[in-house]
Amino acid sequence: MISELFDYEFDAASALDIGKKRKSNEDRVITCPELGFFAVSDGLGGLVHGGKTSEIIAEVMPEIVDGIAEEFHGMKAEPGQYGAALTDRVRLVSDNIFDTVNKPNIDFGATLSCVWLIGGAAVYVNLGDSRGYLLPRYGRTLKQVTFDHNLAGELIMLGEYTKEEMRGHPASSRLTQFMGMPAPARPDLFIEAVKPGERILLCSDGLCGMLPDHEILGLMRAGRQPESAAGMLIESANRAGGYDNISVVCITVGLNRNKENIK
Repeated sequence: MISELFDYEFDAASALDIGKKRKSNEDRVITCPELGFFAVSDGLGGLVHGGKTSEIIAEVMPEIVDGIAEEFHGMKAEPGQYGAALTDRVRLVSDNIFDTVNKPNIDFGATLSCVWLIGGAAVYVNLGDSRGYLLPRYGRTLKQVTFDHNLAGELIMLGEYTKEEMRGHPASSRLTQFMGMPAPARPDLFIEAVKPGERILLCSDGLCGMLPDHEILGLMRAGRQPESAAGMLIESANRAGGYDNISVVCITVGLNRNKENIK
């Protein structure tokens, strides 16, 4: 795949699964390979219209990203400028959901974790506890780029618990931020330089809530192509119990499209 906004070729695959316990799938994936933009959105199961919220997000985000790309067309905009614009638009979408349908009751809500491949960087924006990861080509650890907007994430950041101690803990389901939250929302922005051979994973907590990071790392290394990695991740999350809907996007960064070879 090639995006004129990204310095490298890339391969990407996405997968959705209802899991073993849920009667409906409230997760959505967003794929805009021509722009190098990908996302997952997890409708909050405890809300009346959680699934509808993730559908709304999946409908509006491609238009938003395309609009930002048009806004910067012909300009030498840096990844940070794209990231700032995307963060602002995500905030506006969340605040609009709250202002139009969530007063006085919170009935609509979803997470959003997205990545936009710009220049030589991966621009991550998230709101909620769906995650964005980066797997260095020669690294032995899987880097969680995004921060979990839930009570467990806050406790981990304070050093009171480890990530493994909090996996599956009730505090993991108590979100501190999400799409549709009381305004103003405060999405996080992270920018990571990427190189050929590195891999990116976006996922809902139906995956990372079922599998520890070291197992996700092993499966990503075993699945050499994005399609096989996505399938193996879904299968393993279901084998571990499949208590929630599962959504994944796997991306592998390839060669610089303007050069024959990069070592």
